[in-house]
Amino acid sequence: MKKMKALLAGVLAAASILSLTACDEGTVNNGSTGNNSGLTSDGGASAPQTSQTTTTFSEDEDVNNAVEQIDVTKLDNPDLEVTERIEWMAWWDIDETTPAAILFKNTYGIPTTGKYAERDGRIFDYTNVGYQERYDKLATAISSGDSPDLFPFEILDFPYGVLKGRYQAIDTVVNLDNGKWEGAKEMMEQFKLGGKYYCAFYEISMNNIMYYRKSVIEEAGLDDPRTLFNNGEWTWDTFLEMARSFQDSGEGRYVIDGYNPENDFMISTGVPMVGSDGTQVINNLHDPAVERAEENMLTVLQKENLRYPRHELNGWNVNPKAWADGSVLFYADGGTWVFESTLSLYAKKYAWEDDEINVVPFPRDPQADAHYVTAKQDSLMWVKGSTNEPGVAAWLDCCVTASQDPSVREAALAQQKEKYNWTNNNLEDIFAWTTLDGSSPLTPKFDFKGGLGEVSDASATENPVQSLTNLVYLTGDQSYTQLRAEHEPAIQAAIDEINEYIANM
Repeated sequence: MKKMKALLAGVLAAASILSLTACDEGTVNNGSTGNNSGLTSDGGASAPQTSQTTTTFSEDEDVNNAVEQIDVTKLDNPDLEVTERIEWMAWWDIDETTPAAILFKNTYGIPTTGKYAERDGRIFDYTNVGYQERYDKLATAISSGDSPDLFPFEILDFPYGVLKGRYQAIDTVVNLDNGKWEGAKEMMEQFKLGGKYYCAFYEISMNNIMYYRKSVIEEAGLDDPRTLFNNGEWTWDTFLEMARSFQDSGEGRYVIDGYNPENDFMISTGVPMVGSDGTQVINNLHDPAVERAEENMLTVLQKENLRYPRHELNGWNVNPKAWADGSVLFYADGGTWVFESTLSLYAKKYAWEDDEINVVPFPRDPQADAHYVTAKQDSLMWVKGSTNEPGVAAWLDCCVTASQDPSVREAALAQQKEKYNWTNNNLEDIFAWTTLDGSSPLTPKFDFKGGLGEVSDASATENPVQSLTNLVYLTGDQSYTQLRAEHEPAIQAAIDEINEYIANM
């Protein structure tokens, strides 16, 4: 990926401050609803919640003052008349105390009409849908002529959701010629279809971070992973050497726990299993890099019993308590929200020193040309049939304008440290990793394998796409080449259908 500039230059890993949510999109997509809110009596994480709302920042005077100082002339059309509330369908409500919402209210006022009378005084009319039924509800609303305006972006529904008529292009509501989008446009090119843009990425953050305990590393006589990373030595090779040494240092020790870390090892090659160049979807299942990740990482982690065997020991759930007890070296179940919702509670419970919990990205493929990582993109989809063009345009513009304002970012970073007891060392490094102005040592890469329709439906009994990594990593009952031979015909048929649709757009 080429160097990105202004828009994403200072995006906080704590993306919820600026727009929608601290929601762990990655873990939700994997079947967990995430957002653990506390500890059970034995110190384990409490049951995940089925929905989440953003943290309220209205009490932070510094953040609000920074928003008040934003020059409204930075907006594309501060004189735009927005009279209708924006209809929002999702499994969480939008927090209207975020900087984007404050900027919207200060500039455009409060819309005076909408679908729900009880929403007077708000920007959004909210229709709640359960996560498992979200696309059925959206399809029903569209077909009945009652389309919402905005719906959450999920990479697992792209490009298939466009093919199914769920979304419309954003070219008429987003001024991509404005310099504020310059940093995002290259990334958004991968999400073009038929020459049109469908995703307005106004923020990006770390999708998955490896958390480790300093004392556990030291007691096992291991090199500090962060030091290895800073020295350019954090690779598959040093990771596996560390994993084997840790396993040998005591009984019942494992190297990593978390939902679907196999996807992060795969993307570290820089070659997604299913790619996109903006004109077509590309099958990379036979690429040597994909095969190398399957054989040299996923198979090794399973065969050598290095990963935490949750399918046997913990009912297919992650177990942060094992990490807190020092039995698991790395806990990798999402981005910053994992620390804020779960791991920080262990730090408080056990009175750990401030520098006990540390973070590091997934290791680099030593044969890749860059240090590739998965990324969490914040965007909204403009729903097919929506006619509230002024409201959609105003909201997206407020999101990107607030997200790149340096004063807002600085105040929000300070607030995040205070609220969740982040150390400067951790949060500022994560901040630097999500700086995409060319200074970051990390390069985001996107895999479209989840957006192929039925063959990649995470809720289906059989998921041909996910099995190619998941079963290799978790069970080892079949090799990658065996699974590929079994499932590739269906996967290729789905890719062909999407590419035919794109060609005829």
